[in-house]
Amino acid sequence: MIFWWQVGLWWRSHWGKVLLSVFLFVAGFSAIYFFQDSLTGLFVRTPTDSLTTPLLSLGDPFDLTDYTQVEVDVLAEGVLFKKDCKGIWLAMPYEKTYSIKRGEVGAFDVRPTQHDILFDILTNYKITMHYARIERIQHDFFYATVLLEDNDKLLQLDTRPSDALALAKRLKVPVYMSSKLLQQQGRDICNDQRA
Repeated sequence: MIFWWQVGLWWRSHWGKVLLSVFLFVAGFSAIYFFQDSLTGLFVRTPTDSLTTPLLSLGDPFDLTDYTQVEVDVLAEGVLFKKDCKGIWLAMPYEKTYSIKRGEVGAFDVRPTQHDILFDILTNYKITMHYARIERIQHDFFYATVLLEDNDKLLQLDTRPSDALALAKRLKVPVYMSSKLLQQQGRDICNDQRA
């Protein structure tokens, strides 16, 4: 009896917060359900009379005017993105760089990694990966995207740079980096004695 009395007291003092939390939870899932195409970055090309016109929801994924193609050096403790004399170092755990390096040389382990499995899925279903793009750094985290195409559908996925690089190396596609990011965060690697 005392327990239910305490529950009643708690409910009377917290009912507004509980209802607000439930409302926000339901609203969040409703937004994902009803607006999933625009939230995930899915593009759908709709056929017209003579050509296909993309309906763009997040900008043109093929527009690379603000991006620079970079080389990627893979080392045990991370990767170095470089273009001319500018470079950005990204530290990664060994298992991530190991997978990227295995993709670069085209080697497979006895048991497949998640990147090997994804490579098999993409190649067997003839899904084209156009590029891996390093987009930005925010709160000390790098953000990347990959662009996939299957027939008339484009999918621009938000991903970790390590996963984007592992797939890009396996599928032999270019890696791009935001030109602004490279200019702001890049260090001079030609004259740096530590490089």
